[in-house]
Amino acid sequence: MLPQPRSLRFVVFIVALLSITLLLDLGGSKSYISDRVQSSPLVSTYIPPDPVSIALDGKWKEDLKTVEDFNHVFERKLEDCQSGEGPCNKNQDKVVLVAWDHCRKALKGDVQGENVWCDAMIDAIHGLGYSMLAANGPNHVYDLWRRHHASIQIIIWEYEPWGSKPCLGNSTCVYAPPGLDLPVPPPNSTHLNIPIWKVFNALWWNYSYGPLGAPFIISPEPFARWPKGNDAGKDNFYVGYSLERTCLKTPFTPFAERPSQVYVFSKLLKFFLEKLYLFPDPQGVVKNQIDDPFFADLARTDNITWFGQFKYDEMPKDSNPHQPPGITPVERMERPAFQRFVGQSKALLGIGRPFLSPTPYEALCLGVPFINPIRTWDEKDPDNRDKWGAQQDGLLYLGVDEPYVYHVKIGDRDGLARAVRKAMETPIDRFIPPHLKMSALIDRMRVLLATDWRPTAIAQMEANNFALKE
Repeated sequence: MLPQPRSLRFVVFIVALLSITLLLDLGGSKSYISDRVQSSPLVSTYIPPDPVSIALDGKWKEDLKTVEDFNHVFERKLEDCQSGEGPCNKNQDKVVLVAWDHCRKALKGDVQGENVWCDAMIDAIHGLGYSMLAANGPNHVYDLWRRHHASIQIIIWEYEPWGSKPCLGNSTCVYAPPGLDLPVPPPNSTHLNIPIWKVFNALWWNYSYGPLGAPFIISPEPFARWPKGNDAGKDNFYVGYSLERTCLKTPFTPFAERPSQVYVFSKLLKFFLEKLYLFPDPQGVVKNQIDDPFFADLARTDNITWFGQFKYDEMPKDSNPHQPPGITPVERMERPAFQRFVGQSKALLGIGRPFLSPTPYEALCLGVPFINPIRTWDEKDPDNRDKWGAQQDGLLYLGVDEPYVYHVKIGDRDGLARAVRKAMETPIDRFIPPHLKMSALIDRMRVLLATDWRPTAIAQMEANNFALKE
């Protein structure tokens, strides 16, 4: 028998009540649905890769040893991004043109200071997600600009005859309008129209040059933090570098497991013959300096093994080139092997040159103290460190001292012997100055790449009375 209308309404009411009971938490104030909404994320849990982690990886470029291989990878990804056929991550559609010749050499694995610097910059740029293109000379730069001008953010070059110098003064190469509002024309058959504010010149040394001056010079060291009188490059844009990617991959050798050895740091044998060598000859006969008995004497009295690797390039004809007595020669090594060898030493000893080299920073990262020769000082104010000049001024002027760095004036044999002994008796952990961290480099690179440099360029052109040649 079918239920009556009133009975039917009663059944519907009971079913609805049971449904509500299932959906509600009658012991509290929140519903089942509300609980589920609150416990389920409303946004993606995907966390993009950390730029520092990407920069420190380095595996992506292990097989990219030539400009052609390097560009092939980035041009393919850039095309996929711009066409919509492939992934397009943040900054991937923007290009940094690394035209500096030392960047090409860095891809090959060369380890001169400038190459190490550019290698670190490439790591940082990659960590930030930008595409990159490298160049084999000016004509290749011009070709890449014509093809990718709409995507190129900056060009990292060098102000030399084989670099940006012919371009920056030529109206057929760069575009340098007198005002901020004029549009930038694309390249055409006669003019490249490279905006002058997109060209930055890398310079290793502590000064500036070029038509736009310091703001468009990038530097490896924070010259603005150096003492007045030693800060000619203070207004350069400090990019700097980091050695973390390579040195942290080198195993740390515990101090107790290291032999009693010191690595003598000098790329060239001719550095032993300079007037401001570690032990200047009293009579000024520099060719006698290579036979100074210091190393042999301390090897005998303190049981120290000295190692060194010196090229005989550019030696004077009458210098009778030979290994300095007491220093055991080692074969030329690739960078990983060199870092392992230095990391097994108890100290790294500078002899006066090369200047501003990354190697002392590498040694500190490996837990090896550096003995830093002071080459010049004020005779009337000999203890004023602001007036000192060292082999590695970066460590001197930023106040890195014992037990990491021992600053010793050239000619001070007793002071050097004490520093060597103390360094060999005092273990240190890995030490990376804060400004040499990859995170710090990425922060500075981010500013360089994200800034609109056109107003600065206009101001510099006005200040320097800059005008292009037709």
